[in-house]
Amino acid sequence: MSSASASARPRREPLTQERIAKTSLELIDEIGLDEFSTRRLGAALGCEAMAIYNHFPSKDALLDAVVDRLFRDVRVPPRGPGWQERVRGFAHSYRELAHAHPKAFPLLATRRFRTRARGLVDQIIGALLEEGFAPKAAAELFRLLASYCNGAILDELSGAFPSANDEHANIRRVQGFLAPENYGALYDRGITLLVSGFAPET
Repeated sequence: MSSASASARPRREPLTQERIAKTSLELIDEIGLDEFSTRRLGAALGCEAMAIYNHFPSKDALLDAVVDRLFRDVRVPPRGPGWQERVRGFAHSYRELAHAHPKAFPLLATRRFRTRARGLVDQIIGALLEEGFAPKAAAELFRLLASYCNGAILDELSGAFPSANDEHANIRRVQGFLAPENYGALYDRGITLLVSGFAPET
């Protein structure tokens, strides 16, 4: 084969952890977690599925890398507007990420403490300590905030509340308030109620 023929071939982009994680997220966004597999990922990358395991020891480790990639887009606001606004800013950033990647979001809710994303947790707790919270209060506020945000967002992403039939008269009375157009305002109200139960020491 001539050198000219060889140079005319398109170069295959090399496999790296970054490229594999990026393509994994794109594939999950497209087909969902249930359909995601290393076989389908290999097809998307243009390689055999086994080649992926040269970069990740298991599918579990690969999914953790996807979580790390997702958490890059979550922000903890800098000091200045007050601790309550910083909490709201983080909560809004987290929900925006969920809406950008709804099919991948369950990974964040279940894997956030087993990845490098713990650095984000450290930032959140650090922000609360910086705002004058005692360590116990900072830990409690973080856990309640994380539980609320994950639960509220997972509930929202599960779909619209089903219409009630004649057997569920009480649901029918409030059906309009359970509609998706109310989710954003209700999420904000929940954050307001949550932070109202806390105050820094200083």
